Amino acid sequence: MITITAILNAIEAHAENAAVQQLRIMKKELERLRPSLCLDDQEHADGLLLKLDRLISEQIVLPDAVTSERVPRPAMQAA
Repeated sequence: MITITAILNAIEAHAENAAVQQLRIMKKELERLRPSLCLDDQEHADGLLLKLDRLISEQIVLPDAVTSERVPRPAMQAA
C-alpha cells in the first residue's frame, strides 16, 4: 500500500521538471487533499505548496522584465 508520504514525495520529485500548468494542477490537488491529511502530512503538504509556488514564480516571465529590455527602434525619417 502506498502511503500519503510516498505520494507527497513523488509529487515533489515530479515538480522539479514540471511545466507551470502541471504545477498549478498539482497545487490545486494538494489544496483539495490537505484538509483530510493528518497533522504531519499537512505540514509536509504545506511545505510542498510553498515549493510549488516558488517553482511557478520562477517560470513565469514578468511583463516589466520584458519591457525593460526593449531594443531601441530607429527614428522615423522625414520624407
